Amino acid sequence: MKILVTPDKFLRLTAKSVVVYDKKLEKQISEMIKTLKSAKDPEGVGLAATQVGINRRLFIVTLSGKPEVFINPTITNQSKAMLSEVHPKKKDRWLEGCLSLPGIWGFVDRPYSIEIEYQTPHEGKLVPRHRKFEDAESAYVLHENDHLDGILFTDHILKQGGQIFRETKDGLVPIGQI
Repeated sequence: MKILVTPDKFLRLTAKSVVVYDKKLEKQISEMIKTLKSAKDPEGVGLAATQVGINRRLFIVTLSGKPEVFINPTITNQSKAMLSEVHPKKKDRWLEGCLSLPGIWGFVDRPYSIEIEYQTPHEGKLVPRHRKFEDAESAYVLHENDHLDGILFTDHILKQGGQIFRETKDGLVPIGQI
């Protein structure tokens, strides 16, 4: 399974809902998990179906060291508090990256906490879940959820007037500011 990189137009699709959980989807999820685990330099935290050419509302995020599958996710609540308020010092913030934008990094000011409803596979069927995520985990989930709507993390940075960096052998170099 190959990870698509920009400017691939598939990354800008709004993904279709998963209607049927079958062997084909089960196999795709398994392959996505393998692809995510094999991503090195950088290591991937998450992977959306659209990043591997699958037009489905599905993503995987590694939480507490294991991959969690999110199918047909819906953000049901988000905090008014943003990451920049909780982490006012720039040195305490982390830069987002993306397997589909290799070598590109930047801070995205996202809601500090979110609540999400989704389905996850369990014993051959989809089971509904509702969870709350905070801080970095909230950012990971929102980042992957954005992929399902054709949104890249750099879109947020540009909208927020933030700084985008390119990784070089000498470190991170700013490449654009709005």
